[in-house]
Amino acid sequence: PRITPKISPELQQLHPVLARIYAARGVQSTVEVQHLLKGLALPQLLLGMPAALALLTDALQKQQRIVIVGDFDADGATSTALVVLALRAMGAKYVDYLVPNRFKFGYGLTPEIVDVAIIDKKPDLIITVDNGISSREGVERAKEAGVKVLITDHHLTGKNLPIADAIINPNQPNCPFPSKNIAGVGVAFYVMAALCSHLKTIGWFADKPMPVMTDFLDLVALGTVADVVQLDGNNRILVAQGLERIRAGKCREGIKALLKVAGREPASLQAIDLGFSVAPRLNAAGRLDDMSHGIECLLTTSPVLAQQFAEELDSMNVERRSIEGAMQEEALQLFAQLEWTSENLPPAIVLFNEDWHQGVIGIVAGRLKEKFHRPSIVFAPAD
Repeated sequence: PRITPKISPELQQLHPVLARIYAARGVQSTVEVQHLLKGLALPQLLLGMPAALALLTDALQKQQRIVIVGDFDADGATSTALVVLALRAMGAKYVDYLVPNRFKFGYGLTPEIVDVAIIDKKPDLIITVDNGISSREGVERAKEAGVKVLITDHHLTGKNLPIADAIINPNQPNCPFPSKNIAGVGVAFYVMAALCSHLKTIGWFADKPMPVMTDFLDLVALGTVADVVQLDGNNRILVAQGLERIRAGKCREGIKALLKVAGREPASLQAIDLGFSVAPRLNAAGRLDDMSHGIECLLTTSPVLAQQFAEELDSMNVERRSIEGAMQEEALQLFAQLEWTSENLPPAIVLFNEDWHQGVIGIVAGRLKEKFHRPSIVFAPAD
């Protein structure tokens, strides 16, 4: 039977077609489509925020060494860049980042990457972005070494949370924050915005300039669209505001350069351009090499360096597409050898080839899923 979405009294004042479109997307008020910053959910609704602010304030006041541990996709890259730039703008002198090489360390705050951070960076505080909520062993390793840990993440949680000093994740139990679909970069933005407001109340900016947090919305828009999270009301505001800044040319030099190599005009930019032109070039670094290439592109203030990084990422993306195309063709040939037909498909598809690239298997699995409408698993040898 056809399901008719509930239309609020306010929407009933609109044209019936428009009212149905809004209602079908969960919109019940015209305020929700105005995309105003004042419509954002409040940072105070994030469970754990007081502990996170105390941790960050103490680190800034004592000028402790802070290391950001990110993820190797576009959401992770934008999250990492945002927190590094925001903390530096707030007066932190010792801020560095570390992104696990996906081929060597895998995903998240593993004990091995904690050891690398301790040896190479000597942190007093580790902040995870777009990861960490399942990193119980990694957090334990950090705590054993006397390093404090702040987790900022958006992924679903397990039964037992890590024993971090503070956790910000709208999907952790009992968190009242309404936008459960927020991306990792959105969570990072909320934490940094709340920190900036808190520091203002204690007079931190009496002798130094206070950063304008809306300046970071270009990164939030890019990471949110790239992570393909649901665009609920809160995410719509973040993306719309970020797009507005990029169109006006008020964005990172790296984003400008990535748009240039992608042949996209900032003034007419749409969300789809971020998802299909900019994000794949950032993601290519994490798939084929090291996401630090993408993060450095987002961090630099030099147009010349930004262009160099963007061209490097563009070349990686071309290589990624070539590898993906060859693997996809080989996967279809493998599948054909199994003599399944469209009328007689298996309940799931599992394929392996010893020559496949481990950084691209996820894309190939996704293509198989889209073509055959079956859960698909693709294996490749690990290093």
